[in-house]
Amino acid sequence: MKEIHIEIPSNQIEVIEDYFKSTNLKPSGMDLYDGSRLFILRVEDHVTNNLLHELKARGVGTVFGSISIVQLSLHLDSLITENKIQKSAAANLEEILANIEETAVVSSTYIILILLSGALAAFGLLSDSIVIIIGSMIVAPLMGPIALTSIGVLMPQRGVFQKGLSAEGLGIFLTIGIAYLVGIVVEIVDPDQQITDQMLIRSNPVYLDVVFAVISAVAAGVIIAKGQSLSIVGVAIAASLAPPAANIGLMLSFGEMGFAENSAILLVINVLAINASCSIIFIMYRLPSKAGISKRRATRAQKMSQRFTTIVILAFIIFSAFLITQRGQT
Repeated sequence: MKEIHIEIPSNQIEVIEDYFKSTNLKPSGMDLYDGSRLFILRVEDHVTNNLLHELKARGVGTVFGSISIVQLSLHLDSLITENKIQKSAAANLEEILANIEETAVVSSTYIILILLSGALAAFGLLSDSIVIIIGSMIVAPLMGPIALTSIGVLMPQRGVFQKGLSAEGLGIFLTIGIAYLVGIVVEIVDPDQQITDQMLIRSNPVYLDVVFAVISAVAAGVIIAKGQSLSIVGVAIAASLAPPAANIGLMLSFGEMGFAENSAILLVINVLAINASCSIIFIMYRLPSKAGISKRRATRAQKMSQRFTTIVILAFIIFSAFLITQRGQT
């Protein structure tokens, strides 16, 4: 359940009150010092999306006033009244964005976590330790940028997509780079270091690796669309990205260009699979039409999302076909 605070200027109060009456909503009201009024509503999660859509369509939060949402861990009410707001399976785009944006953009914390996860993944691969590799997945903050990229296609603001894409690209590049440095240092310290089984697994990808990435991405897409935490499913997503990226750097440091190329193909396929799967889930939940924007802009966002998804799927098919062909030749 969520508590929604709606601040309305004095000249718009009557319009909003009429809307509340038409939907059988009964908010508590508080007059503020400047003549505006603060309405407080407690609604179920599945109502929030359409409620925000209707309020924004009337100008609240875009032309005048403001809207704030607070998550309630518990609310007991002896009187339960049914409202006339249509239920929605997905959360509002702005609400989803608020949940992921803090961990999805380039920042000092993001860079530190990427470097640490990349180093952990490299040491885990070199020591053939699944435990350390899992630790790198937990630390890796790669789910946020991927979600932001897929969400950004649906948003009217172009900067959202660019932020997600740049953070995603930088994260993968830094993971490869730190793993390369770890590989160079380890070779200097221990010239007898050999390529391990865990490194070979990620240098010889199979279709099951791609299936795992797709299933993880579908789960992530559903959780994101519901506006829930990414922490659990983010580990599964990181499993498809952090170790393969680190393996590229390690294989480059060992001079194994063929293995590095195979790991790069796996990484690209996983990135495409995850982005495409998330985008498809968002389209299925009709997120562009629930963004609190005009129908024209929502339709444009939906078309853009469909184009983006189509391009990603085509690229995914091409790289997957290349992987299958390459496997057939070995």
